[in-house]
Amino acid sequence: MAATSRQLRVLVADNEHAIADSLTTIFRNHGFDARSVYSGYSAIETAVKFDPDVVISDVTMPGVNGIDAVLSISRQWPNSRFLLFTGNADCQESFERARAGGLRLACLHKPVPPQLLIEYLRECANYLNLD
Repeated sequence: MAATSRQLRVLVADNEHAIADSLTTIFRNHGFDARSVYSGYSAIETAVKFDPDVVISDVTMPGVNGIDAVLSISRQWPNSRFLLFTGNADCQESFERARAGGLRLACLHKPVPPQLLIEYLRECANYLNLD
């Protein structure tokens, strides 16, 4: 019996609703199971139900920021991939906080071309042997 295939599950967190919703729509149109949330707290809460393969998060969000959100999510889903993006000029502090928390991740500067993210998600899906 053949294994059941599934879509790559992508969680997008950004307090700028237009960015989160636009990326989610683009990802869905490319065959990914994507959900958008608008805060770090919502990302943590949604991850519990959604079990994401990839979390893409803005760094700067009110309340629970992107770094703290992905650190929290990575404790329960250590095999998930994490990609942060920021409008700030420097990601170095973000990298240092993530590394101190034992997390390996990528950090990109906004605006991030959607095609770059789609290619990244396809690589993740291939790595996980998903369609």
